[in-house]
Amino acid sequence: MKKWLFALFLTFAIASAAYLHAGYYNGPLFHDMPAADAGPAKPAIVMLSGDMGNRVGMTPRVAARLGARGYAIVTVNSLTYFSPRRTPEETAELIKTAMVRAMKLGKTDHVVLIGQSFGADMLHAGLARFSAAARQPIRSVVLIVPGEDIIFRASPIELAGLETPDQRAYPTASRLRWVPVTCIHGADEAGSLCPELQLPNVRRITLPGGHKLNSDARALEAAILPAIRGAQSARSI
Repeated sequence: MKKWLFALFLTFAIASAAYLHAGYYNGPLFHDMPAADAGPAKPAIVMLSGDMGNRVGMTPRVAARLGARGYAIVTVNSLTYFSPRRTPEETAELIKTAMVRAMKLGKTDHVVLIGQSFGADMLHAGLARFSAAARQPIRSVVLIVPGEDIIFRASPIELAGLETPDQRAYPTASRLRWVPVTCIHGADEAGSLCPELQLPNVRRITLPGGHKLNSDARALEAAILPAIRGAQSARSI
């Protein structure tokens, strides 16, 4: 019995340490990544992390690769912001705040929005609340492994799949008809929104692997780059 309790305590301690590192307990909400080559000709980038925060997983790795190409980036720690349950309106305000921050950092007036996993779910749900005026700076939206359902809370319960979804994803994602959208999913992934998102402005990309895309940051960056370069070209016309 004592060994079982010790094992349980040790597991809890390790999990708590992991969440502390990821930012579950009031970690920094934004991480600014300035770039010397940033400027009016380039879009700034906002990246909403997955539900493990912006210190682990693909978000920091892809952000580093894009930053090395001269793009100013603001990553958003979804785990920090959504540790309490949020509303769609609060989600929209978070995205607006991150956009202003990124454009100031990048010395530009246009932006590309990228969401990873849980962050992709929150991205299209928040954008559904944007007015026409609020949409103006947005040149492209990239949804990376979005799910079929939405939960406006990131927590260990949500990660374990024990929380009831707040809504289906398609109704809000299908409203993104006003902007070029890239939807990226894994070939072996179950429960992805991308196959369902059959809109003329949506470019669907299938990468090897499941939800984690084989942890291949290089392949993911290559899938994202056309959306960013397209936004840059549109600005220069």
